[in-house]
Amino acid sequence: MRSIQEDILKSITYNFNGLNSFLLKANLWPGMLYGFSYQKNKKKSGGLNTEERLVKITNHAIKSVPYYTRLYSSPVSDIEDFGQKIGLIDRQIVASHQDDFVSQSVNLKKYTSVTTGGTSGKPLRFQINKNRHAVELAFMHNLWKRAGWDNHTRGVLRNHHLPTNRDFIINPVTKEVIFDNFRLSHDYVKVINKVLKRYNIRYFHAYPSAAYEFCKLSRDAGMDLSFISAFLCGSESVLDFQKALITDEMGIRIFSWYGHSEKLVLGGYCEYSDHYHIESEYGYFELVDEHGIRITEPGKVGEIVGTTYYNYGMPLIRYRTGDYAEYVGDMCDACKRKMLLIKNIQGRWENNRIYKIDGTYISTTALNLHSDLYSYIDGLQYVQKRPGELRVLIIKNQTFNTNYEQLFRDHFQKSFGSDNQVMIDYVDKLIINPNGKFELLISNNKKIN
Repeated sequence: MRSIQEDILKSITYNFNGLNSFLLKANLWPGMLYGFSYQKNKKKSGGLNTEERLVKITNHAIKSVPYYTRLYSSPVSDIEDFGQKIGLIDRQIVASHQDDFVSQSVNLKKYTSVTTGGTSGKPLRFQINKNRHAVELAFMHNLWKRAGWDNHTRGVLRNHHLPTNRDFIINPVTKEVIFDNFRLSHDYVKVINKVLKRYNIRYFHAYPSAAYEFCKLSRDAGMDLSFISAFLCGSESVLDFQKALITDEMGIRIFSWYGHSEKLVLGGYCEYSDHYHIESEYGYFELVDEHGIRITEPGKVGEIVGTTYYNYGMPLIRYRTGDYAEYVGDMCDACKRKMLLIKNIQGRWENNRIYKIDGTYISTTALNLHSDLYSYIDGLQYVQKRPGELRVLIIKNQTFNTNYEQLFRDHFQKSFGSDNQVMIDYVDKLIINPNGKFELLISNNKKIN
């Protein structure tokens, strides 16, 4: 069940565009409409005692949450004690004991139940604060300010199916002009371009795959996109071929951030760097190796582990997200902020495994192209139905010629191994999931050990 605030935010888009356009122009102070929780969290900037918050919610869990009460008999005293005493949990543990993770000492009427899918096939149900939407907006808006956004009206190209008689809809409260990600075509991008200019939209909130497709179709149609300052991208990794077109060729900044449904960790780019800066006031972040030991050495890859500061109704403590990243450091030389930095985030590590005929596997990273090869293509995707076989889907661009076909074949065959079979298919479009998201690898082998 959603909060009343979320229901209003969603239902208001059903108004006629003419009315919502008027309301959009009248919305000069959107922060006032989001409520007290938004305003309070929007003002936070380094003033939160994160160790105090971490210890407080952990001890609440030990006292009031059955799962933790059974495991731990005494409270934690500080971060060091926390790291030594509290063990890691993961999605499977939470899904198998969902009721035991719900606090017995909070008023659950202030919480709402959220269910997410997952690679395990078993949905995960958890409780979140009803005001969490406003809190989330506050943190996201602070992130986007690093890209130059400051309550500007923004375009949206994400998971939206619009009625066939609506080219776009408007949310005047959140200041969004929303387009249909599933309708992208040469004709539709011309419509989008006109609407963006009509509403003076410079920031586009989009899946990276949608931003890429929009830019590719716009380029092919000869449309100028220089008025777009940045794409605000989340929910998918930014791939090299996407950045090559959007940033290198078209000169538009991709501002990416990392987050997840459990709302434990948040991080985004800064004004100058493409490293993810972890927001220490959002939740407690750790990067751990396969033994659960914290990683502090630059270049090492580990799993992202998060702990909530806010969700007292169902606190997830030291939760393994299944997402992996490379540790960079604890200081950004570009923006001069002391923050934990990571890069090369890979969602759900097991989803990036490509299996060989002998049962071993490589990651999609091992198949990365040399930078010059990316300049000849407009899209890339992998499909695997059985071990030892790999289909590579490639969209050629105007610079591609038959001389490059062998270069691509040699690259993928060498990377995958001579005992395995590589098939390259040249296509006009890549495969998009029903939810509008793009996956670099589509595989039936995710359960293989």
